Amino acid sequence: MIIKKSAIAAAIVGTFVSSIANAKTLVWEDNFDGDTIDTSVWTYDVGNSGWGNNELQNYTDDSDNAYVKDGNLIIQAVQESDGSFTSARLKSLGRLSYKYGTIEARIKLPDLDAGLWPAFWQLGSDYGQAGWPACGELDILEAGMAEALEAGVVNSEISGAFHWWHESDDYTGQADYGVSQNLVEDFGSSSDLTEDYHIFGMTWTPDSIVMWVDDESNQIAALTDTSDSAFDEFRQHNFLILNLAVGGIFPQIYDNSEITAPMPAKMYVDYVRIYDNDDSSYSTELLPGCRYRKKRQPGRVRGQQRYFRIPDVWN
Repeated sequence: MIIKKSAIAAAIVGTFVSSIANAKTLVWEDNFDGDTIDTSVWTYDVGNSGWGNNELQNYTDDSDNAYVKDGNLIIQAVQESDGSFTSARLKSLGRLSYKYGTIEARIKLPDLDAGLWPAFWQLGSDYGQAGWPACGELDILEAGMAEALEAGVVNSEISGAFHWWHESDDYTGQADYGVSQNLVEDFGSSSDLTEDYHIFGMTWTPDSIVMWVDDESNQIAALTDTSDSAFDEFRQHNFLILNLAVGGIFPQIYDNSEITAPMPAKMYVDYVRIYDNDDSSYSTELLPGCRYRKKRQPGRVRGQQRYFRIPDVWN
């Protein structure tokens, strides 16, 4: 991908060393221990509009596409008899939102080769009023990208990304920043995305946002100075989204006949957890409508390419 650098980008992108790795308090979790999806937390996006990304699947609220089994939320993409695809996209809009803290989800992905696009991400809770990207978007996990398909590493390549509406003296408009890393080559993992569960997390403070995998030291992508008013989108409540897309702009596959990933394809989510960072200068905020943490039953444990899509005016 083309890399476009700027003074603003240089100021906000850097290496972050977490100071809270051992100082966090669990404030909310969903361990998917019951028999059904908790509808006090999760609802669905439905339809086959392409979702702004030329995706191929029809999202449904059907139990064939999203269900709870053996302590996992399972999001399943299915190829129907007519060759079309169905899948699910769960969201917590209007039911659970939070601001600041550390969030993590333990996830195992299906074979992504080729055409699957799983994601664990967040949007600002004012999405319905402000629209996108003014609401802000934080992509904690995306996988299945076209570059990884071409390189033959799609089942070990992961991406974190930021999207927002940037307003400053230098530039006003949509801004995007993302980084992809290889789970095996960059972080030394003994298993790829499909062979075992991995923890995908984000540490979010008033001044920085860091996305990581398995350990906070395994940084995927970071904005290390978000204190400027240009990043106000990242100082509001966010809701959560988990989905498994088929085709679209990320894998750059736009025809059902080009999807070769084995079907049905299952994305397993063991848990989602939110922690307070135990910082005296701010606290994690959870809005009403969410369930506060419940006790988990013991015994079950479950090269990097940097890319900017930043306008030429920033050069």
